[in-house]
Amino acid sequence: MKNLLEDWDNMAQVCADKNIILFLDYDGTLAPIVNSPWEAVLSQENRELIEWLVLIPRYQVVIISGRTLVDIKQMVGIEGVIYIGNHGWEIEGSSMHFESLISVKVSSTMEKIKYELITELSSIPGVFVEDKGMTLSVHYRMAARDKEFLVRRIFEHICMPYCRQNIIKVHEGKKVLELRPPVEWDKGKAALWLLRKQEILRGKGNVLPIYIGDDTSDEDAFRVLKNKGITVFVGTSGSSEAQYYLAGPQEVTEFLKHMIYGVYEKL
Repeated sequence: MKNLLEDWDNMAQVCADKNIILFLDYDGTLAPIVNSPWEAVLSQENRELIEWLVLIPRYQVVIISGRTLVDIKQMVGIEGVIYIGNHGWEIEGSSMHFESLISVKVSSTMEKIKYELITELSSIPGVFVEDKGMTLSVHYRMAARDKEFLVRRIFEHICMPYCRQNIIKVHEGKKVLELRPPVEWDKGKAALWLLRKQEILRGKGNVLPIYIGDDTSDEDAFRVLKNKGITVFVGTSGSSEAQYYLAGPQEVTEFLKHMIYGVYEKL
C-alpha cells in the first residue's frame, strides 16, 4: 500500500471533476482509539473540516461506524452529514432513513444472550456489554491482558451454540466481540447501497466513493469498493485490502485539509 498523502497528485487527478461520496469511520479514524468509547471525542479541527466539506456541493460526507445511530449522531452532530450506525444496520440523513428489520426469534435470542453475557462477564473488571438494539458488543479493551482469554472463552461458550444454528453471527473487531443478526449485511453493503443512491441522483460514472477506516469491519467495504473508488486503511501495521494507507487520525486530518484546499485552489 502507498501512503495516500505521498501519492496526492495522482489522487487529485482521479478526483478531478467527480462528485465525491466520502465515507469516514469514526473510532480510530476521525478520533483516536481510547480505552473507553465515551472518551473518543471529535477534535474541533476535524469538526470544522467536516463542516467545510459539507458546504462543498460535489462532496457528500458519510460517517460510518459500529456505534449506534443515536450515539454516532451525538458524537458528531453536524448537519448535512449522512450517518451510518451499527455497521450499516441504521442509516439516516439527506431526507432518508433506513433501519433493517430482524425477526422476533433473533431479537429474543439476542436479549437472552445479552443477559447471559452480563451475568458471566460481570466479575471481570474492565469488560462491559453494549446493547445496540439490533447488535450486541462485548468490549474488553480495559480488561487486564491476562483476562482476555477468559473473556473470549466465556463469549464463545455462550454464543457458539446459536452460531451453529445460524441464529446469530459473530464478528471480531479491535478488543471487541460482536453479535449480529444472520443477515448478509455489513459496512460494505451499506456503502454500496448509498453509492447507488448517489449514482441515481448524480449519474452513474460521475460519483467516486472514497472510504477511510481502520477496523476489520471496514475490510468489507474495502473489498466491494476496490474497483469502484479509493479505499484507505488507517494504521501502519496489519494487512488490509485497501489501496492506500494513512498512518493515523492525524494524517486523516491532513487528508481532509487536502480535500478542501484542492477545491478552493481551483476557484
